Amino acid sequence: MVPQIPSFDPLPLPAPAWLLSALLILTFVLHLLSMNLLLGGTFIAVVARMRRGSETQQRLSRLVARALPVLVAATVTFGVAALLFLQVLYDRLFFTSAVLLAVPWFAVVVILIATYYAAYFASMRAKAGRVPVAALWSVAIGLAVVAFLYANVMGLMLRPAEFLVRARASASGLHLNLSDPTLVPRYLHVLLGAIAVSGLGIAVWGSILRRRDAAFGAWMSVHGVYWAAGTTILNFLPGFWWLVALPREALLALLGHDPLAALCFACGVLASLGALALLVPAAFAPDPRRLLYGAAGSLGLAVTLMVLVRDAARRITLAPTGFATTAWVVPRWGPVAVFAGLFVAAVVTVIWMVVTLARGAPALGNQDSGVGSQELEVGGRGSLQ
Repeated sequence: MVPQIPSFDPLPLPAPAWLLSALLILTFVLHLLSMNLLLGGTFIAVVARMRRGSETQQRLSRLVARALPVLVAATVTFGVAALLFLQVLYDRLFFTSAVLLAVPWFAVVVILIATYYAAYFASMRAKAGRVPVAALWSVAIGLAVVAFLYANVMGLMLRPAEFLVRARASASGLHLNLSDPTLVPRYLHVLLGAIAVSGLGIAVWGSILRRRDAAFGAWMSVHGVYWAAGTTILNFLPGFWWLVALPREALLALLGHDPLAALCFACGVLASLGALALLVPAAFAPDPRRLLYGAAGSLGLAVTLMVLVRDAARRITLAPTGFATTAWVVPRWGPVAVFAGLFVAAVVTVIWMVVTLARGAPALGNQDSGVGSQELEVGGRGSLQ
């Protein structure tokens, strides 16, 4: 028997539920894109840094390391906003889940602070000419652990039948959601998706650098395409695993019982395939900019649609429990207006940081006197060297 969640909520919503839901989706999409670039980009930088015999790989690791503080700032800024809206809409479920995982949940703050320091250290050393591999590993492992803990909390909040059982079993605050059949495929899907998005980001960055450093920019574009295309293909496996591991009601909804959710799911899959179809010829095109921009748009659309699918699956999974967002609304338009202004300022600031970083990239390239056209020509367009 599925336990029923009381509909009473002692706190009203500060704005209509539809507005809060829209803001949740918007901020989460922005958080997801920046988080993917951060997590996947760090992993690619680690692999590049460990290939000591290739100066192009070392240069790539320095470029990515320089971008880490900007990506961390964007990820945390948009992530905090999304988490606030999630807490407002799903307060009883989220806070109960967070209490059951209190120790690892509080540890997220400590891990993020340490990761932030490691990211700044890697960035400063990149400007000096060499990135410590330990700093990159620290960032990559820290982010992977945070993603795993978030997956546990967000998964457990969809299993309210576990709340009372776990609370009676122990008050230790160490109840990881390891028994959830969706945990592993969801986590793998996030990791591979992050590498795919960051690989495409590196490819687009390389296409921009080609205007001032043709050889390295061309290599960077091809290298990023290989990462993006390869992980996109691999990601269909945990994606399908995650789909079949969903509760029966959510699975049937995505397969047609809920027309809107099924449409978003089908269009998301098609958008991913469209991005892949553009990535393959981009690896061999003399000027792949249009193909890369098209692939970036398709992949961004796929991420947005899958966020909508995720929201629908959450709603459908919770439906048997009787959970519903409270209909009690006491509008507080003053704080909402303040948030809107600060949110726009945050977006503008992130864009400014990205543009500033991109403009400063050639200065780093000038330090790399060891990167000659000879190595790039020997590697060829298809080389990962």
